[in-house]
Amino acid sequence: MLGVLIMLWVMQIVFLSAYFKQMKVSQVESVANKIEESILNNQFNMSVQVSAVQNNVCGLVYSSKGQLLYQVDALGLGCVLNSNAIGFSQKIQNYTQMINESPQGEFALTVNNAVIQQDMIVYGKKVLLPFGNYYIFLNSSLLPIDSTISILQQQFIYVTIMVFVLFSVVSLYISSNITKPIIKMKKEALKLSQGNYDVHFEKTQFTEFSELADTLNNTSSELKKMDDLRKDLIANVSHDIKTPLTMIKAYAEMIKDISGDNKKKREEHLDVILDEVNHLDHLVQDMTQLSQMQSSVLTLDLKQFNCVDLVNESLRLLDGLIKSNKIKVELFSPQEVIVIGDPLKIKQVVINFVSNAIKFVGKDKKLILQILCEQDMVKVEVIDHGIGISEQDLPYIWDRYYKIDKHHHRNLAGTGLGLSIAAAVLKSHGYPFGVNSVVEEGSVFWFKLPYAKKPEHVL
Repeated sequence: MLGVLIMLWVMQIVFLSAYFKQMKVSQVESVANKIEESILNNQFNMSVQVSAVQNNVCGLVYSSKGQLLYQVDALGLGCVLNSNAIGFSQKIQNYTQMINESPQGEFALTVNNAVIQQDMIVYGKKVLLPFGNYYIFLNSSLLPIDSTISILQQQFIYVTIMVFVLFSVVSLYISSNITKPIIKMKKEALKLSQGNYDVHFEKTQFTEFSELADTLNNTSSELKKMDDLRKDLIANVSHDIKTPLTMIKAYAEMIKDISGDNKKKREEHLDVILDEVNHLDHLVQDMTQLSQMQSSVLTLDLKQFNCVDLVNESLRLLDGLIKSNKIKVELFSPQEVIVIGDPLKIKQVVINFVSNAIKFVGKDKKLILQILCEQDMVKVEVIDHGIGISEQDLPYIWDRYYKIDKHHHRNLAGTGLGLSIAAAVLKSHGYPFGVNSVVEEGSVFWFKLPYAKKPEHVL
């Protein structure tokens, strides 16, 4: 803003005088051209008089012999070419000499009129024509430029003050509306960096700040969820590790103190220790696998396979767990459906879904598996009639160690990471998956696979 004001000052005050003088010279030249045209036509018409009055010019036309041929006057006593002015004849001689000495045959100079105390322009031009040479002398006042500059200087002082005040007010308003939200956001961000995830970033009238506030609020919410998950994870993993370690320690002491010589008791105690060690091993493997999947370290071996055979193979691997829990499994599927995916990883998804369904099986002790051939993809469903999942819990069941009942207990059938691993596998494939559930009615866990070859009845 200050630079703009300085530039305006320079343009209006410094260059205005030079521009005005140049403009006056051009105006006087235009009058001279009209006079020259009249000499050429040997007729001085009214247009010369009008032009002289419009441009505030007085003038004389002399022949090469010094004879006055024409005179026009719009200045009166202010004209330095007035024949009644002191030293008039000498001036005309001097101006004539200046024209003759000029390479262009013309001149323009600024003189001071001592009578009226004003700066004036005097213009002289030699006109060469076939029938004779002529001298044109013109005079115009520069008085308006002095008064104009004086007025502009006064106006610019006021304008500068008004602009400065207005600029200061606008700057204070803008800075207040910009800096205050930034300061508030900085304070809240500092709290967030210190681990306080309950902070709230307020929106402002500026779209960019409001978008930033939404982003930071979403970030704090996600960080809070991650922090809660971290605390749950530490507590749950500690519990799952502590329990088998306690059992191992207890049974090792029993072997040492009680069953050392009793082979049967010793074998039973050793079996318990081996079971607990296996559980620890599975826990570590599942956590490692889940971390690798979520960090995109694992690569997929995509190939074509029969989805029906893969589901049957998964059920065969779970046959011992199914029978021990006295569960009836029904499978509804076509004879063959060829799909694309990593068969080992997809088999793990089926096993984890079925294992989770066994854990929450209903009183009917019945599980249903369906392979449905939809128009674009194959849908695999695992259905149980258990306790179901509430609507507020549904978005979080894929989180590792998320507990629906909020009371952690030892997961005898697995490590508690099955659904998280299944979700990670399907996300790495880019395949859709989800769950539909009604409390006290049961749940349907599902995922979809793309066709490698669409069956004829689906075409």
